[in-house]
Amino acid sequence: MKKTLLLSLLGVWLCIASMAQTRKITGKVTSSDDGSSLPGVSVQVKGTAKGTQTDVDGNYSIEATSGVTLVFSFVGMNTYEEKLGNQSVLNVSLGGDTKQLSEVVVTAIGIQREKRALAYAVSNVKAEDLQQRSEPDALRALNGKVPGVNIIAGGGAPGQATRITIRGNNSFAGNNQPLFVVDGIPFDNSVNATDGFNQNTVTSNRAYDIDPNNVESLTVLKGAAASALYGSRAANGVVVITTKAGSKSAKKGLEVTYTSSYSTEKISTVPEYQDTYTQGSNQTYNGGFIGNWGTVFPSEVDRVNQALGFERYSKVIDSNYPAGQVPHPLVGVAYGAARYTSVFPELLDANGKPVGIELKPHDIIGGFFRTGNVFENSLNISSTGDKTTISAGASRMTNKGIIPNSTASRTTLNFGGNAILANKITMSGNVNYVNTEQQSPQSGAGYYADYGGLGFGGSIYGRLFYQPRNYDLNGYPFENPVDGSNVYFRALDNPLWTAKYNLYTSTVNRVFGNMALNYDVTPWLNVTAKGGINTYSEVRRNVFRPGGTSVPLGNVSRRDITNTEIDFTFLATATKDFGDKLNMRLMVGYNANQRAKNISYVTGNTVIDPNLPVIGGTNAQFASEYREKRRLYGFFAEYTAGYNNILFLTATIRNDHSSTLPKENNSYLYPSVSASFVFTEAFKIPTNILSFGKLRANYAKVGKDADPYQVFTAYNLGATYYNATPISSESLPTTLNNAGLKPEFTSEIEVGTELQFFKNRIGLDFAYFDRTSTDLIVTARIPTSTGFDFKATNAGKIKNNGIEIGLNLVPVKLSNGFTWNSFIAFTRLRSEIVDAGPSGELFLGGTGLSSTGTMHRNGNPYGMIYGSKNARSDDGKLLISPINGLPILSPTSNILANPAPDFTVGWTNTFTFKGFTLTALMDYRQGGSMFSATAASLLLRGQLKNSEDREGMRVIPGVLGDPQTYKPLLDETGKQIRNTIPMTAFQYHFSSGFGAYGADETNIYDITTIRLREVSLGYVIPKAALKKVIPFLGSARISASGRNLWFKAPNMLEGLNFDPEVLSNFADSNIQGFDLGAAPSTRRYGVNLAVTF
Repeated sequence: MKKTLLLSLLGVWLCIASMAQTRKITGKVTSSDDGSSLPGVSVQVKGTAKGTQTDVDGNYSIEATSGVTLVFSFVGMNTYEEKLGNQSVLNVSLGGDTKQLSEVVVTAIGIQREKRALAYAVSNVKAEDLQQRSEPDALRALNGKVPGVNIIAGGGAPGQATRITIRGNNSFAGNNQPLFVVDGIPFDNSVNATDGFNQNTVTSNRAYDIDPNNVESLTVLKGAAASALYGSRAANGVVVITTKAGSKSAKKGLEVTYTSSYSTEKISTVPEYQDTYTQGSNQTYNGGFIGNWGTVFPSEVDRVNQALGFERYSKVIDSNYPAGQVPHPLVGVAYGAARYTSVFPELLDANGKPVGIELKPHDIIGGFFRTGNVFENSLNISSTGDKTTISAGASRMTNKGIIPNSTASRTTLNFGGNAILANKITMSGNVNYVNTEQQSPQSGAGYYADYGGLGFGGSIYGRLFYQPRNYDLNGYPFENPVDGSNVYFRALDNPLWTAKYNLYTSTVNRVFGNMALNYDVTPWLNVTAKGGINTYSEVRRNVFRPGGTSVPLGNVSRRDITNTEIDFTFLATATKDFGDKLNMRLMVGYNANQRAKNISYVTGNTVIDPNLPVIGGTNAQFASEYREKRRLYGFFAEYTAGYNNILFLTATIRNDHSSTLPKENNSYLYPSVSASFVFTEAFKIPTNILSFGKLRANYAKVGKDADPYQVFTAYNLGATYYNATPISSESLPTTLNNAGLKPEFTSEIEVGTELQFFKNRIGLDFAYFDRTSTDLIVTARIPTSTGFDFKATNAGKIKNNGIEIGLNLVPVKLSNGFTWNSFIAFTRLRSEIVDAGPSGELFLGGTGLSSTGTMHRNGNPYGMIYGSKNARSDDGKLLISPINGLPILSPTSNILANPAPDFTVGWTNTFTFKGFTLTALMDYRQGGSMFSATAASLLLRGQLKNSEDREGMRVIPGVLGDPQTYKPLLDETGKQIRNTIPMTAFQYHFSSGFGAYGADETNIYDITTIRLREVSLGYVIPKAALKKVIPFLGSARISASGRNLWFKAPNMLEGLNFDPEVLSNFADSNIQGFDLGAAPSTRRYGVNLAVTF
């Protein structure tokens, strides 16, 4: 009896103890900013995988025991932890995240993970860091804010492309830009550069379709381990973007957000022009020349003569005209006299002689460029019910550029939501529509129009920056009043005429969206299926009005581009806890992807009626079409394990199957493994100095397939003519494809640490990576006896390594609320070409006119500047021709310089006080070189103020050489002969000396640059004040912003004032280190408003 009673009491005690150990904890999570409920907050038992999420009202329920710690985390909010006592209700208020180590980040395949568990470098960028910054391009707004990320803006034309790379370049000629994933679906960022850079420098990239105002969050996955699960396309890193339509976080009830921004923009800088010498040559005026090597302007004659000490120059330029006057250039030189005397009789006097005009300098730049503007408006509506969340938005951006007839616009509509169905399936989805339009005058790089005959369509940049100083571009007529044809002082297209009539337009209509189903099969097993489509069509038109010089009969062309991508992913995720300290998760998945692109082109030559510029209104038409389709599917798995929330291990594997590779090589496998260790908690290090410390390391390998149609060699179809009769023909291409082509592989080792000192007043995120890309697909030259010139083969190898540092400082944090936060993003990258193919080098080209271009050569860094050099003696002295006193050009070209910087630094300072926030971003680029055609041309034409000293003779330092042997000439004693041959400034710059006609090396400059990239001053109006004045407003913020406010490149040519942040070619090209003359950068000032209802 006693035994039975004892057993009964023991059972009751065990039941009570069990109930005391495990119980239901409930509560609500709200925002500390405004008290609103927060749905989707992660609630986890610390050190385990056990967890839940808050519902649409911010409520949660979880089974837990006394003594455990609950962790509450949410993207963009501070993570909160609390150890459970005896309470059964725990309400939590989360504030904005001021440090990065405890935040939740979006990783591969859209998985949210706590950052402390990650073993690779990941950077989160808040939406507010991209929005209302006087910058409508999301990529440019990202510049300087993320270590390891290099962003180069193409120029200041509206919609002009932007290039982004992460951790260097992994391919010789292929795409090195990262994969974009928007709302879980790949997002094409192609440039689709079907015209050459000599024809069009303003082509946009399709990431421009992303409206910064529609971004909810942006995450950069840098390393191979971070992005491996995304498959082949993630070899260059991944930019993961969640839009507001794709976001699962929304406040309870109905909320309306409206933002508006207006900015003005102007050309950032102009060269310091000289206003002493006229157009002409050898100090003689000539109204038909472009160069400014003529006589002295009459207004400067006295000053120059006085400085010389004798009367060299006269104010009488032409004996048939009064002092200070010359014949009007449109009718006073042979070219214009033959064309415009009957068109402009007002330019002739009563005797039929050209009227005289005052010979004086004019502002050839300021009158052409205008003040542009950017106007953005965005409206977003979100509504959250018991089991549903709905979001809808619309935005509109217009950009009127600084160049006449240059514009861009972007209209975005989006709708999305998620719901918990009665069968407990969670369904989410969104759809976005974007219309992007762009217009620009013909904008081929000016270098081509000036040197070598590859100019096309009379680009506005052909002569704009170096017209004659005395030609009144904005005061003289530029079109024939009778037939509307071009009017200019010589056989070139007038920039104003080109800007009015010869236009390029692009219209893009894009739709992208997705749908996902999520279901918890059991408490430990979840399955997710997600599919989406991303498609766009682009129509490009080029119009050349008849009557020009470059295309005298006119031309109209149209190119239709369609790109469609379909993506599907299935995931099954199992989680299991082994006690309170050990947890594991296994995820397996399948991904299928199809991409298709169609390009059709039709052009019409000889426009019949200038007022009807359509293809049907031309005399002859030509059409072509190109199609490509590719498919890839992959199986992948990820295993993660965590111990006591201090030690984490992750391993992944993926097997891809690609349609672009031959059957025997189209399946390829690649793994990754990573680990992180929170040593401060493991060793219980006191937190008064080192608040947090984590070590991380990973190894990963990523495969990459080939571009389409490089396996089998196909005949080209065409037509030949016999007795004016077309006959169908077939011909082999110049490149032999490869039926044994293999995938490229990139392997990477990364180690790093994350440290927080003095209660998060100092934070350091350090990463070192070493990356090797092998089996790169290159086009190698082969003997022409094979019937081909090139062959596609796997032969390349590139090594990249680097250091990335993110340093967060809080130097000042006062009790009155004043805070100074400083963030430094430091990047140092190094590259080496280990194998450039069978020849040991690969020339990509650059200018397209000579040997000047980008060279990949064994043993050198990636993408060196290659070109002509002046010959030198063995001891380094210039060899000078005894005939003309100019340098002797070396018979062979060589590597000239490295365009890559030694390092870059972005420094963001943020000051907050009582609702005010002041943010300033400065960035610094140390080193790197550039071939500048702008500098070369302005030197050649005698335009710059630093070339005003041209009265004396000059001697080029060097020794006399033999132009045949390229050896120094020796005197009778066997010594080198010092050069003493004098020459004029005109000869020095305009011939093969130091200008555009000289050796390429003379136009290489170091482009070290310091820049004030961004400034923003904002004020949040107190809610109490809002309620009194406008009670229906929930919040309001006003701000002023500026973009590209100041820069200095101290090692560029004096007085050039050139912004070296330019693209050398299209954004997806690997040609680098060249300024070929395109749209200058701009400077913006703006005001912004953001309100919620």
